[in-house]
Amino acid sequence: MNTKYWMYAPGEKAKMWDEFYDKGIMGLGWIFLGNLKKYKSKEEIANKLQEYYDTTKSKMNSVDANYDFANRMSIGDVIIAKRGRSEYLGYGIVSSDYYYEDKLEEYKSFRKVNWIKKGLWIEENANIIIKTLTEITNKRLYIDKLNELMGIKNSLDIKTSKEMNSDSLNSILYGPPGTGKTYNTINKALELCGEDIKGKSRTEIKELFDLIVDEGRIVFTTFHQSMTYEDFVEGIKPVEPEKEGDPLIFKVEKGIFRILCVSAAFSLAQERESETTELLLDFSLAYDQFVEYINEKLPSKENIELTTKNGGNILVDDISSQGNIIIKHPGKSKTYSVSKERLSRINAAFPDLSKVNNISQEFRSIIGGCNSTAIWSVLNAIRTKIFSYKNYNRTTHKYTFEEKEQVVQSLKKEDYNGKKGKAHVIIIDEINRGNVSQIFGELITLLEEDKRLGNSEALQVQLPYSKDWFGVPPNVYIIGTMNTADRSVEALDSALRRRFSFTEISPDTDLLKGEISNSFDFSLSTILETLNRRIEKLLDKDHMIGHSYFLKVNNIKDLKAVFQNNIIPLLQEYFFGDYGKIGLIIGANFFDIIDNQTEESFFAHFDDYDTSPFIEKKIYHLKNVLKMPDEEFINAIHIFLGQKS
Repeated sequence: MNTKYWMYAPGEKAKMWDEFYDKGIMGLGWIFLGNLKKYKSKEEIANKLQEYYDTTKSKMNSVDANYDFANRMSIGDVIIAKRGRSEYLGYGIVSSDYYYEDKLEEYKSFRKVNWIKKGLWIEENANIIIKTLTEITNKRLYIDKLNELMGIKNSLDIKTSKEMNSDSLNSILYGPPGTGKTYNTINKALELCGEDIKGKSRTEIKELFDLIVDEGRIVFTTFHQSMTYEDFVEGIKPVEPEKEGDPLIFKVEKGIFRILCVSAAFSLAQERESETTELLLDFSLAYDQFVEYINEKLPSKENIELTTKNGGNILVDDISSQGNIIIKHPGKSKTYSVSKERLSRINAAFPDLSKVNNISQEFRSIIGGCNSTAIWSVLNAIRTKIFSYKNYNRTTHKYTFEEKEQVVQSLKKEDYNGKKGKAHVIIIDEINRGNVSQIFGELITLLEEDKRLGNSEALQVQLPYSKDWFGVPPNVYIIGTMNTADRSVEALDSALRRRFSFTEISPDTDLLKGEISNSFDFSLSTILETLNRRIEKLLDKDHMIGHSYFLKVNNIKDLKAVFQNNIIPLLQEYFFGDYGKIGLIIGANFFDIIDNQTEESFFAHFDDYDTSPFIEKKIYHLKNVLKMPDEEFINAIHIFLGQKS
């Protein structure tokens, strides 16, 4: 399980810190909720909070804190204690599951913590998250900073600035089934992302892989016959109506590859920001700081007033679960939602709000239909109040996809020159099972290294649905796998083959260690070698059997299961029921012979049809290997290997 990192406030103004540190615990308030384990969902906690506070507000921060504390936090997670927005107090490791102490008064929900270090470390930017409990696992640079600042040990050993290696941008691992192609794509993807996996266990490698997948830097997909360009690049998809009776509408949605390319291009933009990029990113930080300010004010039930362009006032009613600012006019119940994405576009278009004369007309020309009064008031408040986003730490900030896309759309071709960015990898399992030409479309040309953005021969194409200009960033890697038993390399689209490097993954008997038992005169490597020599003779090397089927074989029971569930079904598929050839590979002792001799009266009478060719025909049935006695199975293996006649 991945180690998670949590920022935690031990009571208001950290008043419980000394006591919690001495007792080796951490606790949450909200005692009216009772035992948090009785709530089956976040919705149930939210309902209880709304009932207690007599409000319709979502209370999502409180909901998340209680739900995560009881259900998502794990033994081994790192807890960082803090006070306010500028002081770190210490860190520890969670050492117990959630428990409830009903007899106590102020705090009843607890976990035990092995507090490792206590002290005082100052956050110079004064931008520590204000919530009681917040997971920060995905803020990798922030964690690195805390590791260094506080001396946190046993961290995730995160690497952030490694050079990408020189491996091919587009590669395909191919070979027969069971050779570990998919297994190797995980290792290769991590290496491309700059991670050192030497000496790590498979569990550690998989945890690291999952962490980077969660970041959006690695995407895994499988091609199949129904996969389309619309799934991979972009397509027009129906959008569910907001309410019953509304007409069905369609919109252009981005496919998995284009989404990855946006994320990759955004990382390049962050490497050396242009003036436009800096403006967009700074506004994102300012907006989030404004939302934090509102969240601090909302519990006090004081009116949060914003000034309109004509000198009037409107009120901030709430922050939606999507992070939008909910506005209403004094004395009115109708509310309006102001989204970060639309506000950012207005911010970029109008550097000086005082020069906007007709806000309704001018704003609508940028973002379409909107409540221009609400938009102007919120943007004006962000610009004129005390929010200094220059003090906000960009490297730990999490940007939405819409913000990333807005930054990427502002980039020019020259903005990609000389930049590397963080590697982004798409793994395409079974790449040959889809119609590759149809799925990639015009992207096939853009995949070439010299056609990537930032290179001398860089190309962009106008996409058919959105009409956007699109190119592939230089830090996007494609790793495909191909099962040669399904379709040979030569059958793959020639245009694609020219743009990919191919690495053959063959059966590796060296990975199969030793004998099943000292009492048996055969080894797993000998069994696999014998199978593959015979298969290659009767078919070809593309249909050999991989070593991975045997990796977990520790005894005769395991070996029987591999033969019954893997080897024999593959042979039946390869030879389409030709039991003669299957017999030539594994031997007669894996078969039962049925009806060796047949009476002439066995068949129904049908004129003078000659039944003599069928009278002595042998019928073969494959045995159920799992039901074979061990001694019989071992003898069959010896005969299969030619060690007995």
